[in-house]
Amino acid sequence: MSIIQVSTKEELEQHLITDKLVLINFWAEWCGPCKMFVMVLDQLNEELSEKVKIIRINVDKSPDLTAEYQVLGIPHSRLIVNNKLHDPIVGYIPLENLKEIIGV
Repeated sequence: MSIIQVSTKEELEQHLITDKLVLINFWAEWCGPCKMFVMVLDQLNEELSEKVKIIRINVDKSPDLTAEYQVLGIPHSRLIVNNKLHDPIVGYIPLENLKEIIGV
């Protein structure tokens, strides 16, 4: 499965109905660390798409979702496991560290 791009709360809610872990990533076109982090997300998706669903949200196009998830800096990611929202993951992190955080 490819990385999913959403821009509305309704789209996001549809994609949250899953048995997989969900990693939501808030980003922007102009964000340098976001451009580096998308490569990590691509690798994670390639290796673990059967276990992890990755959803990306552009902060400039989705200010309501950005505010709802209290995004103050980007890249900003949130892990959802069994419908439970975990602490934010802020900034660029390498693939191996991300894997440790999400427990895969």
